[in-house]
Parts: sequence; C-alpha cells; structure tokens
Amino acid sequence: MRLLHCFLAALWWCSPAPAEDISAAEKAEYGGYPGRYVLLDSSSRDRQSLSTPVAVYVHDNGVEAALIGAIHVAEPEYYDRLNKLFGRYDVLLFEMVGGEGLRREEELRRRIDRSKPLGGLTLEEAREWNRIVEWRKKGEQEEKSFLMGLLGGAYQELSDMLGLQTQRQGIDYSAAHFVHADMTMDEFRKAQARKGESIAGLMLKSVLSSLVEKTGANRADEWGLMADFLAGNKTGLKNKLMGMMANAPHDLEDTVILEGRNAKCMEVFDYWSGKGVRRIGIFYGAAHLPGLHGALLERGYRLREVRWLPAWSTKEERADGQSGEA
Repeated sequence: MRLLHCFLAALWWCSPAPAEDISAAEKAEYGGYPGRYVLLDSSSRDRQSLSTPVAVYVHDNGVEAALIGAIHVAEPEYYDRLNKLFGRYDVLLFEMVGGEGLRREEELRRRIDRSKPLGGLTLEEAREWNRIVEWRKKGEQEEKSFLMGLLGGAYQELSDMLGLQTQRQGIDYSAAHFVHADMTMDEFRKAQARKGESIAGLMLKSVLSSLVEKTGANRADEWGLMADFLAGNKTGLKNKLMGMMANAPHDLEDTVILEGRNAKCMEVFDYWSGKGVRRIGIFYGAAHLPGLHGALLERGYRLREVRWLPAWSTKEERADGQSGEA
C-alpha cells in the first residue's frame, strides 16, 4: 500500500486552493477550471475518463496564449493529440527542471543512425552529442534526492503496468518551436536551499498526509486498490487511481516546485510575448495551471474557452482489462 502511495505522490503533486478569477457560472461551463485542473468523467465506477484542460486566452494586443495541462503518465493517444496540438503555436513553452538541453538532445537522438560512421552525424554534432551524454550522466550521478532518484523509475513501472506511456516517451521534444521555460537544475537547487526545502521532504509530507486517519469509504477504496493491484486487474486499478488523482490533496503552497517554477515560466513567457510572437502555448503539469491562470489575468489576458483532453480512460475496456469495441 505504501508503494502505491509513493506512486501517487510521484505521479501527481497538486496545487494550492482553487483560483477565484472567473464567475461560478463560467466555472460550471468550463468544468470547474481553473480550480479543477483535471476532470473526472464517470458514467459508472467501471467506466471513467480523466482529462486535462487546454485553456485559451486572448489579449487586446492580439496575442493568443494557451495553458495546456499535462499528466506525466498517460495513454499514447493522449500524447499523440498533444503533439498535433502543439503544431498550431508559434512557440511552445515546456516544463522540465534541468531540461534546457532537451530539445537539442532529442533532435540529435532522432537523427542518429548506428549503421553509419559517427552515427550519421557531422564531427561537430558527434562531439556535441558526446558532451550531452556526459552532461546527462553527471547530472544523474549528482542527483541524490529521494524523489528525483525514484521519479523516472516510478513513472516507468506504473506506465508499464497499465500499458501507458511516460510524458518523455510520448512528447516530441525535438520540435524546433519548443522552448525550455523552467529552472535549470542549479537554479532549482539554489532556490530550494534558500527556502529550506527539499524534494525528499515534500515527498515525505505528501506520503504521510496520505497515511493519516481516513473515512471508511476512503479505506475501502485503498483496499480495493490493493486488491486490483495484486489481482492484476488493470481496469480496476486505473479507475481507482483516476479517482484518487482527481481528489488529491493540496499541499504545495508557497513552494519552489510549484510557485517558483511558475514564476520562471512567466519570465520566459514575457520574453517571447514581448518579441511579437502571436500564438504561445504553455505546456505544464496540470497542477501548475491555476497559478499560471492568475498570472495571465494579471497581464491582461481573458479566458476565452476551455476544452478537455482525455488522458486516461476505461470507457472502452472490459473488466478484464482488455479493450472492448469502440
């Protein structure tokens, strides 16, 4: 059970209290956005879907901005839809602590042909690739914190178990219009040190909060989760995880991992909007969107529309975990 709690904590860290920038009528129209940054659609306990928002904003100066929420483990079709959506923006800002070299890394990776000398790269590109590989190895060796050490493995194990993809697997980060809009690892570590934070501490807080006394219904859900896990009931496990993610606690108020990174994202956004770019997409973990929503309103943007993209779904699966007829 504790392992499943760790999976949830690694998979889904949530934002502070819901923003109150739009009317109750608009919130109903937009499915509760921005306070609700995932939408659970449940026709029954066995047929559910979990969706993230694509919220479009406009400004009097003609700039269009979109907040595109992400879940870091999802169905391959979800990431396919996102990749297509990203093509409509002039600039796509993306999150990833320490991901400033990711776009170039992915570009070179896709071009490598092991059957050719230097992998089909020029000598200069091969040297660049070797530098990236060494930089990545050094970063992995240096990062000793509990969560960052487990995060990739937890995501991968969970995705393999449920037939899902990780965000890194599903998103094409090599696209030329992708721009890193997050902290470098050095910036992140220094900001956390100034606030006396650590990822391990936040992880522990999240796990402990999930282990406190719960109602009988919540305990029944957890035992059901464990039963599905042990029985290999992927559909049941997905349904219960969707419910838990949609009702996760708010425990990241005033933290670097949420608010500090939001500030960095908007710093990059201000740079590109100031250069005359007309259509800017912001692809960030869905828990960041209430804070980014408020930042856009402060800059004079108006929320125009919200649509929801299904990330997880069991609406076309049978109880044995196999796909049913569409």
